[in-house]
Amino acid sequence: MSDKSNEQQQLALYISSAQNCDYLSDKQSRNVFIAPDAEVSPEVYAQLISLGFRRSGRHIYRPHCETCRRCISTRIDVNKFKASRSQKRILTKNKALTFKPISADFSEQHYQLYLRYQAHKHPGGSMQQFERSEYRTFLCESLGNSAIFETRLDDKLLAVSVTDLFALSMSAVYTFFDPEFASLSLGTYSVLQQIRYAQAHHKQHLYLGYYVRDSQKMNYKSNFRPLEMLIENRWLSFEKASDLPVSSGSVASAETF
Repeated sequence: MSDKSNEQQQLALYISSAQNCDYLSDKQSRNVFIAPDAEVSPEVYAQLISLGFRRSGRHIYRPHCETCRRCISTRIDVNKFKASRSQKRILTKNKALTFKPISADFSEQHYQLYLRYQAHKHPGGSMQQFERSEYRTFLCESLGNSAIFETRLDDKLLAVSVTDLFALSMSAVYTFFDPEFASLSLGTYSVLQQIRYAQAHHKQHLYLGYYVRDSQKMNYKSNFRPLEMLIENRWLSFEKASDLPVSSGSVASAETF
């Protein structure tokens, strides 16, 4: 992997051992990843995202499974996005809410909201047990140019969205919200507001991470259309949910970075 915008930079890739897949219970997964101590600038990371990589804290990875290509990188061209009727209703229903960026620093209020969200959404999961140091590593450490968007009703914190900001794009890293306000569809609301923010700040794309059709927790991304997906190392646009592919390509296809 090289960045030719300024000076050439070589980044070594490593392959993880197989482990149980987080999205498909009958599958094993592996990732290719970049050494966590590698110096990766925001500009280089923006290139990596366009090649299908994601980050968790400062850990940059991409699925690399021998017999499966079900994880598909997704993004929205914010200038072509068309809100559905249900999404417009969500924005109308939540017009009393505020959605504002702040610096991506640790907040005890955010951390306590995160714990309530995990206990409700993923009970018994490893992320429910995160200590403050693990939370910091996961959501407060980044490769630079990150922001936290707070959703509030008056002074009450309802949701937090961690987002990476680049010259021409944004990347939605993670969103969590108050389970008592789940009826407000705060996950969808947060994506819609990030699209609005990207439009207002002259970005072209909002990256949403991986789509896995048979994973309920990843399937919501199919509601944002047209949806661009990285298929056989090319970004293709899909207007209809029924047309969305199941995999990013054949397992026999060569993967390039």
